[in-house]
Amino acid sequence: MIRLVLVGGGHAHLHVVERIADSRARGDGRWDGVEVVLVSAYPVHHYSGMLPGYLQGRYREEELRFNLQALARAAGIRFREGWVDRVEVFGGGGGAAGVGPHATSASGTQPAGQVHLDGESIPFHLASLDVGSVAGGTAVPGVREHTIALRPTSRAVELARRLEGLQRRPGPVEAVVVGAGAAGFEVVLAVAERLSRAGSSRESSQGRVTLVEAGPEILPEFSERVRRRGLAELGRWGVEVQTSTRVSRVEEDGVRVEGPHGESRLPSHLTVWVAGAAPSPLLAASDLPLARSGFFQVNGALQAADDTPVWGAGDCIELAGFPWMPRAGVYAVRQAPVLADNLEMAVEVLRSGGGSERPPRTYTPQTSFLSLLNTGGGRALLRWKGVVALGRWPWWLKDWIDRRFMTRYHGLEKLGMEVGPDPAGAGERGE
Repeated sequence: MIRLVLVGGGHAHLHVVERIADSRARGDGRWDGVEVVLVSAYPVHHYSGMLPGYLQGRYREEELRFNLQALARAAGIRFREGWVDRVEVFGGGGGAAGVGPHATSASGTQPAGQVHLDGESIPFHLASLDVGSVAGGTAVPGVREHTIALRPTSRAVELARRLEGLQRRPGPVEAVVVGAGAAGFEVVLAVAERLSRAGSSRESSQGRVTLVEAGPEILPEFSERVRRRGLAELGRWGVEVQTSTRVSRVEEDGVRVEGPHGESRLPSHLTVWVAGAAPSPLLAASDLPLARSGFFQVNGALQAADDTPVWGAGDCIELAGFPWMPRAGVYAVRQAPVLADNLEMAVEVLRSGGGSERPPRTYTPQTSFLSLLNTGGGRALLRWKGVVALGRWPWWLKDWIDRRFMTRYHGLEKLGMEVGPDPAGAGERGE
């Protein structure tokens, strides 16, 4: 029996699960004799594209939530909830077949490694990582204790509850969002919109929402035209912007910053940390090749750069030769079919005990993609190549794309809820 362990329930792994479900429904035999285990620290996954709309109150949580256990059940996959702290690889890198040194035959294949979680382990012949990233900059004093960081995305539920509580709070509310990339831009506008609804009912002013950015400008990954539109939207919602400003300490009720005019303190009832991405500690603890950035380095086939039989996708990887590749969901979505194809091919190689007649599929990151930023009030900011637009129709387009994406997997999730208990004890802890 060949075992594939999928570590993490990110966008790319959702596609792999869907591919396995389709294959088994057709009975094409591609995944026969393969035990697939999906391991995640959380039983649900939240779609990042709809988080700002959720924070604004436009979506219910269930509209952007995937039930990983139900999706696994629909595909005949075992689901295991637990924190993975290490991926151990036996004996080093692989060979020309691209699936490690142990590819002898389907019945004689020896495990290539094991995934360690919660004090136990799961041996694997093939593995794939889609574990995302963690919040960057958390070494700043007070960040861990006094902020809400939206990595993992499930913490958006906690943020929504905090916003709901602040809406009921008497008197002005002060909020600070740290990080002015695309995610921070959308989050600060969502916070401003949510708090503005309660501001009109308060006897005093609604308070202040501040966006803090260490760099010289907001939305550094976008053009000047996009930044101008973005600044106009921030002004429309009354967001104060402080660029070239570094956070030196976060306190329970405020944020200390150092900017062009020296040190100052921003009072804050709510501080949200969206200051970039850092590699998961899991990566440094594992037997995996790492880029200088600390992220899992993969080749064009999305396999470990040293040819060990571990693949990866999403925010946790750095693609060899493309260190500039952004950590954005659109890249994970494009990587997903490549990952699924190459995992299928790796299964074929293990079954036959030899190489494949076809080369692995390769992924090249796109240099341009449609970007739709939720700016609140039923509006969005669109960037597509040389086109920049702001208004309601970009929001309608974004909403349509996001809902279509969710509908695709919610249908599979519903099927999983109807088929009964998980196969082979899925959902249980331990080996």
